[in-house]
Amino acid sequence: MTRAEAIISVSFDARLLDEGGKFPAELSYRSTDPFAVVIRFDVGNGAWVEWVFARELLEDGLRRPAGIADVRVAPITHAGETVVELSLSSPGGHARIGLPRWAVRTFLRRAAAAVPSGGESRHIDWDLELAPLTEGGPLTGDGPSIAG
Repeated sequence: MTRAEAIISVSFDARLLDEGGKFPAELSYRSTDPFAVVIRFDVGNGAWVEWVFARELLEDGLRRPAGIADVRVAPITHAGETVVELSLSSPGGHARIGLPRWAVRTFLRRAAAAVPSGGESRHIDWDLELAPLTEGGPLTGDGPSIAG
């Protein structure tokens, strides 16, 4: 079943928590990739850095510390303001970024209106996702075969 794609985006100024500088950022969501969110940061000179992670992680991190490894999200107070801390780690370094709580809440509310939490799998085009597996012909259920 094909559905119309919903695209959600919220733009705002993010803040480097360790250095204090502000920069443009954007959270985006596509109903055709319902488990993921994308955050983009303007790093100057027209270049943007993009990270993709689980929508559920952002939802959890709005209320309590969440995540392991490369992406962690937590509500914190920074300089007297309630923000959502996004901690990103890569082989190239580590950044603690403050996202305005209003922006995260607005974004998640809009994403939930497009695709309610728990209903994500109903928004996946399974025929499209499984097509690469069936390009060689119909699946028989007989397991792998060896062409001879």
